[in-house]
Amino acid sequence: MKKLLFCAVSLAVANQALATPHLQGYYQAKELVGYTVNKIQQNKAEFFMLDYALTRPAQSQAQLVAYNDALGYFQAKNSGAISDAQFMRIAQKVNSNSQRDEYVCRVDVSGTKLVYVADPGEACSSNYDSKSMAMSQKGSKLTFFRRWDFDPTQSHFDIQSYDKGADSETLTLDYVLKYQGRWIGSSVRVIKGQTALSAGGIVPTFDVAQFQYSGPKSGIVTGGESLLYSDKPYFITDNTSDTAADGSASHLASTVFNTFGLMDGEYRGRNVNTTKPVYWVSRDYVKQYTLENSDKAYFVSDPQSFVIDTSMTGPSDSWVWQDETKWDPAKGTDQASGGDWVSHAFNNTYNLTGLSPSFCMIEDIAKGRPVTAYYTADGKGSWLPSIHDCKAVDPGYYPKVYTHVTNGNGEKIDVTTLKKSAQDIIYVRNQHTQGGEDLMTLDDVKAMQSSLRYKHLKAELGKRLSWSKPYDILQ
Repeated sequence: MKKLLFCAVSLAVANQALATPHLQGYYQAKELVGYTVNKIQQNKAEFFMLDYALTRPAQSQAQLVAYNDALGYFQAKNSGAISDAQFMRIAQKVNSNSQRDEYVCRVDVSGTKLVYVADPGEACSSNYDSKSMAMSQKGSKLTFFRRWDFDPTQSHFDIQSYDKGADSETLTLDYVLKYQGRWIGSSVRVIKGQTALSAGGIVPTFDVAQFQYSGPKSGIVTGGESLLYSDKPYFITDNTSDTAADGSASHLASTVFNTFGLMDGEYRGRNVNTTKPVYWVSRDYVKQYTLENSDKAYFVSDPQSFVIDTSMTGPSDSWVWQDETKWDPAKGTDQASGGDWVSHAFNNTYNLTGLSPSFCMIEDIAKGRPVTAYYTADGKGSWLPSIHDCKAVDPGYYPKVYTHVTNGNGEKIDVTTLKKSAQDIIYVRNQHTQGGEDLMTLDDVKAMQSSLRYKHLKAELGKRLSWSKPYDILQ
């Protein structure tokens, strides 16, 4: 398998706890793949001094690592991937101390190589907990450690690992902190593999999962946990009928993404109204769409949700995001035409937060009109126009024009730059039936929770938070 290459143009220099915490289901999984790879690439520059120090023999006292030696080692490992000038620019941006000699401690701990930033003359040990940066190597697995002290009583730990096997690469991201006496955080695991197609040829596969835990509800702060995963590893080809010869993976267009969550906070739905914890489960069916220029794109045709008390008894809410629904008491749907599918797909695809444009606002963007929302005079109420008449607004609502939207990175985006994207979403919206899959049932939820894949992934990704030191890089 081809190794990861250091890519300057895709390097993200901002440290984040999560890739895009506002995204949902498949859209979050898609973003996590790119974010995780870029994060590991960033570490190749940020930790290059420690990476080189891993090749040095262990010593009882801090040893000086020469910048030029470390740079030469880095360039030899990444030949042709980045120039000296590019590297210096990036390394200086992510680590202001990266372009000078540095003292480090290098020790061996039960078969694991450990290295961390140290002071001159410092006695070396396996106690790296208070250090700002550390690295470990056990076999082929490299682990990167970052400690962030945002205030004297609150430390955040950022841990990533990269393990290259013969036919696969496993990448992990963990972000943990202690809140009200318990460890909370997020754990991501991405496996890049490969599979042989029945029709011939080898294609890359992706298996991504994310576990998040925020503890129990605290005052008005919602608590809970969630596990995001696909029912199988997936691959992408233009031909959606392609299959893996050994059945180990499925085409993205035949893959279902699940998010099994527990929400500890107030929930007000159609049938469920409670302040007790509920299971909130999402299921995304992904389909291939053809854009107007004939390019292929992937969106969730049926973004489904199901909510029920954690006892798995009593009333439940089950729904799917659609542009239009008819009144149907049996299905629990009202007559509506707010364009929810387009809004869900657009806002998740482009990671928009805060203001989430409605169908009519997205149509405004697509047609180059003023992007307009409607609110009551006090700003507390809003009007959602029908997709059939975006200018039909009830009395008592007043227009507000937006020129920018905000993405999950906090960046302001000029709405005119999203014109082509808005046109694409509206163009493809009827290529696959919205709401064509059976709605989620309690039996589906129970089967999901009892599945071996769910149990295995939750145990694997949740184990770090059960450790006394969930930031440990020696295990």
